[in-house]
Amino acid sequence: MLPIVAVVGHSNTGKTTLIRRLVKELQLKGYKVGVIKHDPSDHGEVDKKGSDTANFWDEGCQAVVLSSPSRLTVFRRVEKDTTPEEIVPLCGDVDCIILEGYKTWDYPKIVIWSGDELEIDPRQVLVTIGGHKKQEKDAPVLDKDDIRGIVDILEKNILKVKR
Repeated sequence: MLPIVAVVGHSNTGKTTLIRRLVKELQLKGYKVGVIKHDPSDHGEVDKKGSDTANFWDEGCQAVVLSSPSRLTVFRRVEKDTTPEEIVPLCGDVDCIILEGYKTWDYPKIVIWSGDELEIDPRQVLVTIGGHKKQEKDAPVLDKDDIRGIVDILEKNILKVKR
């Protein structure tokens, strides 16, 4: 099974920024990284209003694919929230997947502490970023800028170390 870790926290706590920094550091270490962003409220917009693909989608197409020499984007209508395991095959040749969100799903987690509790199984927490050890039983607490420390924890716990 491909290693998967979820970065979770409340809105506007720095999840995307942290993931971008983790991706950069993991790539420097030789990992190929995929990222899956969860949008449980269905409010994310990734296609510009008025674009051809947005117009096709608005017409009711079941699937719209944008293909170019550098990327492939697939929009597909679904009946339920798609699991990361169903999405992973679309990610191509990667060594690991970072999820943004999926806080209630059963994955190892990097928790960004914002002062408000998240309902998370403490056994799933690999590391807490900022804050204190209020709900994360034995997980280390690191600063958001300790990217190497976070990557070390990922390598120790879920990744196959690349040297």
